[in-house]
Amino acid sequence: MRVFRFMPSSSSLFLSSLVIISGALACGSGNPSRPEPEAPFRPPEPPPSALPVASATAPGPTATPGHLPAACADAASTVCAPPGEFVERLCAKPLQDVALALFAKETPFTRLYLKGKFDELGFDEEVLALRFHGPQKGGMVVGSGNGTYDLLRWDGTCSRGVEAEMIGRTRPGRPRSAHVQWHRIGSTYQDALIAGSDAVKRAHARRGKECQGAMSGDVSRACEGADEALADAVVDFVRTHGGLPEPGTIP
Repeated sequence: MRVFRFMPSSSSLFLSSLVIISGALACGSGNPSRPEPEAPFRPPEPPPSALPVASATAPGPTATPGHLPAACADAASTVCAPPGEFVERLCAKPLQDVALALFAKETPFTRLYLKGKFDELGFDEEVLALRFHGPQKGGMVVGSGNGTYDLLRWDGTCSRGVEAEMIGRTRPGRPRSAHVQWHRIGSTYQDALIAGSDAVKRAHARRGKECQGAMSGDVSRACEGADEALADAVVDFVRTHGGLPEPGTIP
């Protein structure tokens, strides 16, 4: 009897291989692999030498709340003036006590003098520099183009935008001053002025006699003269003496 052995052909082997590969792919398709998420892009760290460095320039002094400024806002400036935020509060309302304290002998703020009459300011009037506005660069030039000043007067009022050419630093022989309003000085400050100056004490007594308590309105010429003499005595004392107390109201 003959025994026949079946020998697979090359085509049948090829088909079998396809079946096996297809089955493997089918089994793997049920759980597809997921790619790992990419990390977000971060720029490289700069070297230490490239990191920004804080400015070594210290800010200018500011007025301590409840105290008058005692130093220039900008020590490098040619004009010694109080800090800007204090100036804004100072000019919001006239304060006679504060004006006297800022004009006192020991304060460092720049004194200036009028070369002529300008609006409410009089010839040879002494004022205090509060702020300087430099010339505008480009655009329309207003006035002389040399800049303007904001100024404090002896009566506590502020004058803004005064042309620089109207002001000088040369002190006249006898500087003038805006009229000091005695009745607007606080009682504590009045007492300190009377106690510190015999001239103020005598002028105050004379004013009381001539004016009979009147502060304004229709008064006699003798009262006007006595009031003027008292204002002059106060200005002379404040210019030449220090040690006055701080005003009761600080802007």
